[in-house]
Amino acid sequence: MVSSEESWKEATEGLEENACDSWLTRIQENYSEDKRTYHTLDSLSEKLQHYQDIKYNLKNPKAVLFALFFQNFEYDPKALDGENKNLDHFTNFAKEAGMSADSELLADTQVLLKATSTHSTEAHKVDGAYGGEDAHYLLDLDMAILGAEPDKYSNYREKIRGEYLFLSEPMYTALRLKVLQNFLQIPNIFATKEFREKYEEQARTNIQSEIELLS
Repeated sequence: MVSSEESWKEATEGLEENACDSWLTRIQENYSEDKRTYHTLDSLSEKLQHYQDIKYNLKNPKAVLFALFFQNFEYDPKALDGENKNLDHFTNFAKEAGMSADSELLADTQVLLKATSTHSTEAHKVDGAYGGEDAHYLLDLDMAILGAEPDKYSNYREKIRGEYLFLSEPMYTALRLKVLQNFLQIPNIFATKEFREKYEEQARTNIQSEIELLS
């Protein structure tokens, strides 16, 4: 599995080394918080592994890497402004690391982090449509776990529940069912051709099985 250190080094090449080292420590500490059961370093490493498979399809690979690192830098399922906070964290990092204020890398990463709050694009909503932009790949990287083999998906399901222990079982079940049913109602769970061909069918099977379990 690809390590966060290797990918961070790939993303930060040419930037101020001390600042980058300091921020990597912060990232690793945040992803290791006790309250996290799914959005951990292991989950990040899996996304980084998938990233290696598709990075040559990306217009700005480093921007996608930074978006992966900062997407869940701060994570609180009770918060409504997590995406905005993480965008601010990335912008602060970029300034400290010496990233040019008018650089394409800064602008592209900010756009990608804003896209993480949507979770859905036209490529998801139109039957037979595909997306090929970096934002489509970023969203698919985040959703790849849905198409995992059943045992791995079951483990993911339990870890997600662990991050919502503040909700009662009936309340969590109702909210989770709503999310899962929305996935099955849209034409495409995955936007890009690569992820759809590899994971779409298994993702729908996994989701249907979880719906039956919760029901």
